Amino acid sequence: MFDIGFFELIVIGILALLVLGPERLPKAARTAGMWIGRIKQGLSSIQQEVNQQLHMEEMQKQLEENRRKLEETLRKQEQTITDSTGPQPASSGEPVDSGQSAADTETPTVQVRPEDEGPFGSTPVSPEPSAEPSDKSAASNQKG
Repeated sequence: MFDIGFFELIVIGILALLVLGPERLPKAARTAGMWIGRIKQGLSSIQQEVNQQLHMEEMQKQLEENRRKLEETLRKQEQTITDSTGPQPASSGEPVDSGQSAADTETPTVQVRPEDEGPFGSTPVSPEPSAEPSDKSAASNQKG
């Protein structure tokens, strides 16, 4: 910051001795040292706060990036699951032509409750057979 060498310090010391005198010079040196220490301490605390704030912002950006990646992975997995189950029957109520009944072609839906979610996303929950009675009644209506 400032380029003060040994020669400049000697000149400042001699001038201070001439201006203040030998009686007041030690007290002035202590006071100057105290003020310089306070200034350094204040600058150090400000620098530490700025570094903490930058670190927190960096962590928030990284957390947001990880959240976006997880959501993207979840969407890809959902897409893979829906693609692997094959085409769903039309919602117009027409029977399926594949030779299987509509109840045989339906895949169970897995619903994730908020309390089932862990720190790394949702945990797989096996579907209960009686979880959705409206689908079974709809399947029995399509058979008949």
